[in-house]
Formats: sequence, structure tokens, C-alpha cells
Amino acid sequence: MDFEKAKKLIDDADCILVTAGNKFAIADGFDMLDEASFKVQYPDLVEKYDVHTIGDALDKKLPSWPEQWTMWRRFIDDYSVNYQPSDAMLELKQLLTGKDYFIATSYFTHAFENAGFDSKKIFNIFGDWTTMACSSGVNHGLKSDLAIQGVPKCEICNSEMEIHMPLTAHFYPDTDANTRMRIFITNNEDKKMVVLGLGVDELSPQLLDPILHLVSQFENWHYISADLDSSDLPQNIVKRSIGTGSNNKSLLEGLIN
Repeated sequence: MDFEKAKKLIDDADCILVTAGNKFAIADGFDMLDEASFKVQYPDLVEKYDVHTIGDALDKKLPSWPEQWTMWRRFIDDYSVNYQPSDAMLELKQLLTGKDYFIATSYFTHAFENAGFDSKKIFNIFGDWTTMACSSGVNHGLKSDLAIQGVPKCEICNSEMEIHMPLTAHFYPDTDANTRMRIFITNNEDKKMVVLGLGVDELSPQLLDPILHLVSQFENWHYISADLDSSDLPQNIVKRSIGTGSNNKSLLEGLIN
């Protein structure tokens, strides 16, 4: 990869839009599909509920709300309350220092916020398990679940609260964050924008095709991908793109060194 060209694009950019998917989460120490680690870390959950990954566990409807929240609480404590940013996360933070940026991510553990990024510049497209919503399906607002114990109840209708993720058909995205992202894009349509794709894969298609379409629309926008080769990118943006086909850590290290 031509890191010098990529570094120059970053240096010259007026703003940076980061799209961070599942592979970036893995680089940051969170793999929701890792069966081996889950078996070691949560053997009781494997035995009792026949779940084998965090993804399995999140999809599992347990017999009671206390059981559900006990399991969710463990994950939140292990991966959010006790979160320590990885080298990849710290390198991304260094890269964005002094830049106007926005982060759209499918990584739902509150990692970017915990790493010190501005919460007003983050859109968690699949929700955030450190927040909770009313299980009734009516939008009664989002609340933090970091300090709760037991089974929290909605202050408006007294229904049980659930973690704010697309685990049910009534999940709704964070409309405020979505609006802030749209404003960021609109305000920077004519500026030199670099879209930095980190770990975007088939589990987060919302972070790929619509974003590539945006890049194709604005001639001052460039795309740098940690995962795709240039040959995988649409022809109409190849000249304004750099596809590394490597990994997130290698790309971030190359961009800051």
C-alpha cells in the first residue's frame, strides 16, 4: 500500500468520516462470534443456555427478565465498564486529533465513547448496550444502564427495559445521532473529505454500499479501506480510493508513523 499517499490524503483532508465495523471491534478485543473465548469465559452460559458466542447469547430470549439482565450485565461489565482501549483504538484517536470527524459504527459496546471520542460525533447504528429502551416497543426515550442493578423498569409505563440493540422488531436507531451524521455529511459535501473504512464486512453492509455511493457523488471525497483491495471497489471511485486489503492495525500504524 502507498502509505505516503494515504497519509497525504489524511493530512490534507478538511474532515474524516470513519466507518468502523466488526473487524475493527475484533482488533479492539471484542469478537462477538468467537466460540473458543466464550467457552472459556462463560462456561456456565454454554451449559445452561446452549449459547456459544456473545452473538448467540444476545439473540437468546431467556426464561425470565432477571436471567436476561444478569447475562447482559456480565457482558456490559466485562466489555464496557472494564474496557481498556487497544493499540488500534489509540492509534485511531491519534490520527483524528485536531481533525473534524464523525464515526459511524456497528460496534455496540460504547468503546469509542469510553476511549474518549466525542459522543456527539458517534452514530452507533446497531445501538449501544450501555443504554436501554422500553420493551413495550413505544419510544419512551433512552436511559443509561451502567448504574442499574436487577431488572430496570420504564419510568413511564413500568414495562421492563431492554438493552438498546436490534434484538427485537421494535428496535429504533438513535435518531439524534443519525441526524448529527446527516448534518456532518451535508456540511462537508464540497470539502475535502476522507472516508476511512475500518473493519467493514458483511455483518455491517450499512457501512459500505451507502458510503461508497456518497463517495461517488462528491468529487472531493476519497475512500481509504483497511479491508478491501482496490479491485473490490466500484470503478467510478477507484481513482479516488486506496484499498489496502490488509487489516486495521497495519493501516492505522502506517498512517501515524
